[in-house]
Amino acid sequence: MKKFTHKLIIALLFVGFISTAQQNTNKKAQKIANEMTQVLDLNRKESKAVYQVQLNRFNESKSIKSQYSDQPEVRKEKLRLLGNRVYNDLKAVIGIERLKQWKQHRKNK
Repeated sequence: MKKFTHKLIIALLFVGFISTAQQNTNKKAQKIANEMTQVLDLNRKESKAVYQVQLNRFNESKSIKSQYSDQPEVRKEKLRLLGNRVYNDLKAVIGIERLKQWKQHRKNK
C-alpha cells in the first residue's frame, strides 16, 4: 500500500509539472499575441492566428531542444528552420509591412 501511495504521488507531481509547463507556454504565446495585437492593431482573427503560431513555436522549440540536447549543431539548425517557418507563418497572417513594424517595435524596446 505504501508503494502504491508513493507511485501515486509521483504520478500526480509529474502530471502537475506537465500542466504547469503547458500553462507557461500558453501564457508566453498569449503575451506575445496580446502585445502584437496592441502594437499592430490586429483584428480578432489575426490575433488568434498569431497566438497559434507562437504556441506552436514554443512547443516545437521545446521539443527540438530536448530531442537534440546532445547534438548542438543539429539543434541549432532545427531551431533556425523553425524560426524561418515562424517568420513565414506570421508574414502570411499579418503581412510583411506589419511584420516590419513589429520588428522595429521590438528593436526600439
